[in-house]
Amino acid sequence: MVRRANELTRKGNNNQTVHEIVAKWDLENLTIAAVREAPVNWPLPMLNKDWDGVTLDLNATVDLGISLIKKASENQARVIGFPEVWFPGYPKGILNSENPNPWFEYHVRDYIENSLVIGSDNWNKLVQAAVDNEIYVGLSFSERDAAHLYMAQALISPDGEILIHRHKLRPSAQERDLWSDGTVDQIYAVSTPIGRIGMLSCGEHTAPEATFIMQSQTEDIHIGSWPLVPDFGNASLTYESAEVITALGRVYAILGNTVVLQAAIGTATLFPAGSSAVWSQTVANVSFTDQPLVYRSFNASAFSSTTYNTEGEVSWGTLQAINQGFRQYIPQKTGEYVAWHQNLLTDLYNESKV
Repeated sequence: MVRRANELTRKGNNNQTVHEIVAKWDLENLTIAAVREAPVNWPLPMLNKDWDGVTLDLNATVDLGISLIKKASENQARVIGFPEVWFPGYPKGILNSENPNPWFEYHVRDYIENSLVIGSDNWNKLVQAAVDNEIYVGLSFSERDAAHLYMAQALISPDGEILIHRHKLRPSAQERDLWSDGTVDQIYAVSTPIGRIGMLSCGEHTAPEATFIMQSQTEDIHIGSWPLVPDFGNASLTYESAEVITALGRVYAILGNTVVLQAAIGTATLFPAGSSAVWSQTVANVSFTDQPLVYRSFNASAFSSTTYNTEGEVSWGTLQAINQGFRQYIPQKTGEYVAWHQNLLTDLYNESKV
């Protein structure tokens, strides 16, 4: 899983190891940052799902992302997290019940061509930004390989090492018509000089298999990527509501006993470990220009990098109890929902009318 930066990008003149970099940091006052600004050409206002006339721009969005990485570093942030598939932007128009889906007919080709390729110039620029700014960068992006798109996340170390590279286990609703599934072996936390770090994407925070596997690995810092979180108080919303999404962040912080960085366009929130309190939050109606990032500092010096807890709520023992308590009348059958699902790029291109 781990790939060295020199396989993907030039590291410039910065040849420090991550331990040399982190040695300069004050771990008793570690600052993290969540991105809340929208990508370039992403349709606004927040809940606008009309993509008529919209053309995404991955190149410009990468440049914007690099500027946010630089800004976070200038404000002493040591970790930054981006919203779900922020590169090139979450396709809000995909979530509709029309058949055929007009978003696919008129926008899927543009979206494929603006998805990020590992090892491309844009990828290398992002890796180099982590190195140049000496910061852990938690990316979320639509990844294109030779045959598929994936809802991907990556954690880049300040020395350019790719610590995590994963795909969302099971894209949600109509997302699964565009992106292919990930696999459970891609749900993992990593030990770093600032603590254990893990990542999940949006609806994975409602999936027991994803949260159980991740939380069993005892994170200290969890980077959670959501596409967007609107303002509070909109009673017409369900899964997209600020109330629902921030509740997921609260529960994760409590059960996982981990700091939660909840990155989302609009309302972004940072939660303390083991608590339902909100540390820092900027709501959706605040200008992106005024506050593109949300920050919080905390004491990370006591993080032990323990990789499991046999006495915890999420452990081998509790997994056995779940298996023991699973009712015998339920058929031992793997349904179609769990089966690995893929969408070939050739098939996606065939849906396009443009």
